[in-house]
Amino acid sequence: MNSRIKVTRKRGQRGNAVIEFSIMAVVLLLLCCGVADFSRLPVLANLAKGAAMAGTQYAALSPAHAGDLTGAQNTALAATGNYPGATAVATQICACSIGGAHVSCPASCGASGTPETYVQVVVTIPFQTVINYPWVPNPITISQYDVKAVQ
Repeated sequence: MNSRIKVTRKRGQRGNAVIEFSIMAVVLLLLCCGVADFSRLPVLANLAKGAAMAGTQYAALSPAHAGDLTGAQNTALAATGNYPGATAVATQICACSIGGAHVSCPASCGASGTPETYVQVVVTIPFQTVINYPWVPNPITISQYDVKAVQ
């Protein structure tokens, strides 16, 4: 028994597969580029959060480090791997109770509570997409922060 499949084509259908493939290849390429491009967003957000945490950990090492805001900023920037365009801003926050309203530093609370000192580090990383997408701003700014109490 000889089983052969015979493909018959109508006249004028030669090359249809190539045309269909070329159209779908463009669509699939754009889809893959979009997925790969926007999958970098959570990675950069995680990088910024880790860098902010590194900066606040540096400041929370001791009261001497709490006043060294430049050192906290430099530590945060180093934790980003010196990502191009990354910025870090460290600020000292004081309050008269845990979670209370902010007062000027150094806090002089008197009888209203015990002075609390915090360090906040905000890390900002610009995200540039590979392809310019409609309705998507370019660059996108990713900002993460961390706050720690200073002993």
